Amino acid sequence: PNGNPTGILFESASVIAKNAIPLPSVDSVIQNLRTAQKQLSRMGITGVHDFDGSLSFSALEYLDGQDELTLRVVKSIPRENLEAALLLGLRSGFGSDRLRVGPLKLFADGALGPHTAAMLEPYEGSDNERGMLLIDEEEIISIGLKAGRGGIGLAIHAIGDRANHEVLSAYRKLNDLFIQENIAPLSNRLEHAQLLSSSDLQNLSIPNLFFSMQPYHLVSDMDTAQRYWGERCQFAFTWKDIQNRGLPLIFGSDAPVEIPNPFWGIFAAITRQKRDGYPNPQGWYPDQRIALADALNNYTFSPAVAAGWQNQTGKLAPGYHADLIALPCDPFNTDPSKIYDLLPDRTMFAGNWIWHA
Repeated sequence: PNGNPTGILFESASVIAKNAIPLPSVDSVIQNLRTAQKQLSRMGITGVHDFDGSLSFSALEYLDGQDELTLRVVKSIPRENLEAALLLGLRSGFGSDRLRVGPLKLFADGALGPHTAAMLEPYEGSDNERGMLLIDEEEIISIGLKAGRGGIGLAIHAIGDRANHEVLSAYRKLNDLFIQENIAPLSNRLEHAQLLSSSDLQNLSIPNLFFSMQPYHLVSDMDTAQRYWGERCQFAFTWKDIQNRGLPLIFGSDAPVEIPNPFWGIFAAITRQKRDGYPNPQGWYPDQRIALADALNNYTFSPAVAAGWQNQTGKLAPGYHADLIALPCDPFNTDPSKIYDLLPDRTMFAGNWIWHA
């Protein structure tokens, strides 16, 4: 308040600190990825959509070339690497059956906790605090056209209802422009979509748009959301509304923001509760709970479709990669409260058991 630094850097200001930290070597990232793969296999994870930087791409390429990659990875393109990607002719979907290029990652706003999520109306308890809009509709269209002409889709982080409104509006207009320019349809993503305005909820049908959401964010954020969004929380984490409109919904963890364990996310999706049953037996805004079968689909086949791998992985079927897990019990005959503690007995990748208890 007095102009003195607090030691906390929000959003793009954090680049000041990041630029002062030496980058790790590719060798150290390769070793870290080897360790991470083992941890993920214990959780039954055989595929990830990765939004890290170009250094991890180099490390992933090495592991893929050495046949050490035990994950199918969709690797996004950071905004600062767009020009280089276009010059190289990289396109979304290019790569091997274990590592392929994904969308360009953009950020439309910040987060709920530090009040940097961009809002249409002020945060509860503030006079006119509406967060930070980092990119608007016009800029999204400009970047989206450049990327789209090169065959690269978009994945845009949006938490607050204003950020989501800007992104949704931009995607609608981009689709129209792609038709005018005869550009092949590209899969785009809305990352998080935590709070949507009531008007946007009624108008979500946008071709080729995937809603990429993280159920465990609800567990972490419900109290903070109630405090700062108030009655607007009825439009927060609206998984069921999105699903009921027949829109493609994919689930993930947002690791390392949350633990990557998918069973924690499945638990959150079907109960909308914390592990101890908080806030009530029905869950937080229980009308947005989804069925177990839908939650499993959103962690498996739906992300494969978003990656363009729908004919190769994401379900157990003839001709598909043998990426699977063996569970100690049938989740459909398990008390929902016990789903949280589930872990596989064994994990198989490409027909090989890569982990067992």
